[in-house]
Amino acid sequence: MSESRRRELGAIWTYFGEHECGDYSPLYRRISQTVAMTDAVLDLILEAPPTSHQPNVLLAAVHSLVLDGLDHPLAAVYSGDSDADVGPLFVDVCLSRRVEILALLATRHTNNNEVGRSAVIGPALTAVAQRWGAPLGLVDVGSSAGLNLFCDRYLLDYGTYGTTGPDDAAVRVQSEIVSGDAPIAARLPEIRARVGLDRDPMDLTGEHNARWLLACIWPDTGRLARAREAIAEARRTPPDLVQGDAVDDVTAILLGLPTEVTAVVVTTWVLAYLSRTRRAEFHEMLAVASRTRPIAWVSAEGIGVVDTFSGITPPIDANRTDASLLGLVSFVDGQATPELLGFVQPHGAWIDWRA
Repeated sequence: MSESRRRELGAIWTYFGEHECGDYSPLYRRISQTVAMTDAVLDLILEAPPTSHQPNVLLAAVHSLVLDGLDHPLAAVYSGDSDADVGPLFVDVCLSRRVEILALLATRHTNNNEVGRSAVIGPALTAVAQRWGAPLGLVDVGSSAGLNLFCDRYLLDYGTYGTTGPDDAAVRVQSEIVSGDAPIAARLPEIRARVGLDRDPMDLTGEHNARWLLACIWPDTGRLARAREAIAEARRTPPDLVQGDAVDDVTAILLGLPTEVTAVVVTTWVLAYLSRTRRAEFHEMLAVASRTRPIAWVSAEGIGVVDTFSGITPPIDANRTDASLLGLVSFVDGQATPELLGFVQPHGAWIDWRA
């Protein structure tokens, strides 16, 4: 492997550890630091398809082996039963289980289905209903297994700001409102229709898919238990998931929603996987569809991903992880009106409300 490609990939892992993990996930920060300095692991990654070069994919591949019963000291660190240095242990698993890991890197991709994001989606949907009315028709683009389509069935706990959702909910999500007057309601607006659109929807009836979904969760962030509950909820009432392209197929789904609902498109940390050209086309498709019916687009994406909100500077997170931007774009008769709702932590841990 060329030294320049190693350096580029190492820089990605360094950035990931410092800005994405920070103090929020010391475990993955330490692993990222180690991988960035380990040529053998960087070379392994470079053997995989380019779509698997993102740190989250290798992290999930190793976590998947752990969840499958890996007999290795790394498992005790992931479970919190050992405080051994996780960096060398992670490297050892990568090199000793090279074949299995390369197979996962070749066939799997990151599935962003973190149910903590429902805490971010919740007040955004309340804001939409305040502006446009309910009931809502929810279209989650990049929905993976569709867990966040059930955001109204979870208890969203915002501390002193109150809670949203049924008190007896099995899935409970805690989030902190760090600033602003977020619209925290006792219940979310009625969601009369809900559809997930994904290029590769996850069928959770199979254990392999469920395990991969869990593997994409960072072990030291306390999110595995609620993800298991959310998977159980989805298995009881499977969501309506459509296999298709985010840009090419979103219009047909929106126009197929019942006429009496407010059409709401939600994207949560998915547009970064599209090229800048395709992101612009996605925006245009929503504008075109709005000539038939008004459409609200709720986006939670990294800074600079949604061009409509370019130039906005986020706050600095105390956990040293990059904040993301929560935005609402209202489309009517082909015209788009953007509104900054706030800044959020990518897994829903906190909300800085600005609307």
